[in-house]
Amino acid sequence: MQLYRLGREFLLENNYHQISMRLFRAAHAPANEKAPVYCCQEDGMLGLGSGARSYTRALHYSSEYAVSRRNVKDIIMDYCQRSFKMADYGIELDENEQKRRYFIKSILQIEGLNLEAYRCQFGTEVLGDFPELAELLRLGLCEYHEQNLRPTAEGLAYSDIIGPWLVSQSVKQRMESFNLQ
Repeated sequence: MQLYRLGREFLLENNYHQISMRLFRAAHAPANEKAPVYCCQEDGMLGLGSGARSYTRALHYSSEYAVSRRNVKDIIMDYCQRSFKMADYGIELDENEQKRRYFIKSILQIEGLNLEAYRCQFGTEVLGDFPELAELLRLGLCEYHEQNLRPTAEGLAYSDIIGPWLVSQSVKQRMESFNLQ
């Protein structure tokens, strides 16, 4: 955490803007007004390459990943040999899990969760759907800012704890059963 704070401080002092825990954008980087605005909560994403995640509104899937050099090499070799007709790892998301993924992806970015966008997307209130968000407010890890519920600097620092904490029990159980295979 100390190294994270030092790195964050260095980047902020050198005119970078923090977007999420690990993403910083240089203030001097040219903006491309012609490029469409990407919104990871609402747009689908196709991940390419070994270990990449992909998702649509109702699906979330990925290919195998590893950390050690040997295992990564094996996965890359297998990846180069495979057919791409189906996803190896993934789940279909019910409406509750779609809502949960939307708010988790939002609350871990500096702009946070646009409450009106969530309401328009799902027809419900996020705090009614996920009362655990009140705990993040109470702990000072997120705050209201205009129409958004966004992370504080401390909330961004603890993203690697907050994200897994917000994952539903049913998804955690599915992940556990997959890891046991």
